[in-house]
Amino acid sequence: MNMLKQAILLWKGERKGSTLQRRLILFFALVVISVILAFTLLLFLFGITGSGKQAVQKYLESELSHSAAAVTEDFSNLSVTGIALAQALADRGDAFFEEHGLTASDLARQPEYIEQLLSRQMPDLLATADNNACGGVFVVLDATVKEGAERMAGVFMKKTQPVSSASLPAKEYWLRGPAPVAREYGIELLGQWKMEYEASELPFFDSVMETARENPDAALSRLYYWSGRICLDGNSEEGLLLCLPLRSGDGTVYGICGIEVSDRMFKSLYSPNESEWSGVFTLAAPMEDGVLHAGQGLLAGNNYLSGTQFPGDLTADGEERGFPCFAGKSSSYAGMYKTIRLHTVGSPYEGEEWAVAVLMSRPVLSDAVRGSSVYLYLIVGALLVLSLIACVAVSRKYLHPIHRGFSAIREQAYGSDDDDLGIHEIDELFDFLAEKDLAHEAALQEKASEVESLRGEHEKAQSEIARLAYHRRQEADPDSYEHFLRSVDKLTATERKVFDLYMDGKTTKEIIALMGFKEFTLKFHNKNIYEKLGVSSRKELLRYAALMRQEQEGGIK
Repeated sequence: MNMLKQAILLWKGERKGSTLQRRLILFFALVVISVILAFTLLLFLFGITGSGKQAVQKYLESELSHSAAAVTEDFSNLSVTGIALAQALADRGDAFFEEHGLTASDLARQPEYIEQLLSRQMPDLLATADNNACGGVFVVLDATVKEGAERMAGVFMKKTQPVSSASLPAKEYWLRGPAPVAREYGIELLGQWKMEYEASELPFFDSVMETARENPDAALSRLYYWSGRICLDGNSEEGLLLCLPLRSGDGTVYGICGIEVSDRMFKSLYSPNESEWSGVFTLAAPMEDGVLHAGQGLLAGNNYLSGTQFPGDLTADGEERGFPCFAGKSSSYAGMYKTIRLHTVGSPYEGEEWAVAVLMSRPVLSDAVRGSSVYLYLIVGALLVLSLIACVAVSRKYLHPIHRGFSAIREQAYGSDDDDLGIHEIDELFDFLAEKDLAHEAALQEKASEVESLRGEHEKAQSEIARLAYHRRQEADPDSYEHFLRSVDKLTATERKVFDLYMDGKTTKEIIALMGFKEFTLKFHNKNIYEKLGVSSRKELLRYAALMRQEQEGGIK
C-alpha cells in the first residue's frame, strides 16, 4: 500500500514538471488504452472471453444429465425386473418344496435337492437374461452340497453380449452352478467354472439375508439391494449386483437372487461423448460425506479399457475453476456429479447414497476451461505494448518540429526563410518573434542614445555640484570646519542620532516625533552638540553637515 502511495506521489511530482512529449505520450496512451479496454469489456459483456468454461459446463451438464437419468432409469427398471425374478423364483421354489414334501429350511439339511431346485428355477433365469440388458443372472442358496465347507450352492450365468441391440446374439455361459444343470439347458461351462460359491466372494450375502429376516413383513420392492463392485473368482470382469432375497411362502429366507450390471455393459451404455475432450468418464459409485467410493463403483469411458477401474476412493479436493475436484491415489479429477437414489423410500437401504459423476483429469479440465483466454489476454497485452510503442513514436515524430522550433528560439535562429518548419502556427510565431526582435533592437538603440545624452548631462551636473561645493567650502572657516569634522566622533549615541537626522534634512518637529523627545530635551542635546562641534547655531551646523555629506559622496574634488 505504501509503495502504491509513493508511486502516485512520484507520478504527481513528475506530472507537475512533465515535458510536452510526456504529456502527449500520456494522452495518446490513455486514449489507446481506453479504446482497447472498452473493446475488451464489450467482448466480456457479449461472452467472447476466449474462456472455455461455458462450453465445458454445458458439456458436463448435458453428459451428467443424460448419464444420471439413464443410470437411474435403467437401474430402476432392472430393480423392477429383479423383483419380478425373485417372486417367480420364490413361487417355483414353493411349488418344488410342496411337491417334494419339504420346507425351505430343509434345503440346508438335504442338499440332494439343491440341483433339482436350481434346475426348476432355470427357465426364469434364462428369460431374465435373454430379455434384459445385463451381464448375467445369479442365485445363491444358503446351503451347500459339501457340509462344513464355507461354500454356497447356486448359479451364476454370464452373458457375452450385454447390449440387446448388438448385431451378435447374446450367449450364456456357466460360471457357477451344477454342471448337469448347465448340460440340461445346453449352456457351456467357462474354463473358470466352479460348482459353488466361496463365501468370501459375496461379502454382502449374510447382510442381505439378515436384513430380509429382520423385515419379514416388508415387500420385495423394499428389500432389494445394490452391492458395490464385485468380481467373482474366475470372472473376466467386475460388476454391480442387484440382490433380492429368496423368501418362501412360510417366510423362510433361504437365499438371494439377482442381476449383474457388468463392467462391459456399463461402459457400453454410459460412456460419455469424448469428441471434444479425451479422457472423460462416467462414474457410478456410493457416496458418503463428499467421498466417492470409486472402488465400489463402475467407470465408463471410451479411453478406458474394460477392467479398468479405480482401486480406491475419490475424496473431495476443492474446486478447479468452479468445478468440484476429487483426488485419487495417483491422480486428481474434476467435473460434475449428481446424487441418485437406487433404493426406494422405506427400504432398509434408503440411507445409502449413490452418485453419478462425469469427470476428467484435473489438468485437462483446467486447459479446457482456460480455452483460448490466454491467447486473448496475450493479444490484448500485445496490443497495449504495441500501442504504447506507437504512442512514443508518433509523439516523437509529431513533436520533432516543435523541438526544433524551441531550439531555434533558444538560439534566436528564426529570422531566415530557411528556418520554416512547415507548421503554420510555429512559422507565424517565428515571424512575430523576428518582428519583435527588430522593434526591440530599435528601442535599445533609442535608449542607448538617451543614456548617452543623460550621461553627459549628469557629468555636467556633477561638475557644477563640485564647483558649488568648492565655493561653499571656501566660504566656511577652515579651522572651525576641521574642528567640526574631528569632533563628530565625540558625540554620544543619542547625540549622533540627532546629528544624523539633521544631516538627513529633518526638521525640529520631525526629530522630536522620531526620537520621542520633549522639546526641552532636544534643546539640551542641541546645546551639547553645538558645544562639542564648535558651532554657534543650527544654521552653521547644517552648513557644515552639508559640506561633510558632499565630501563623503565625492562631491568635492
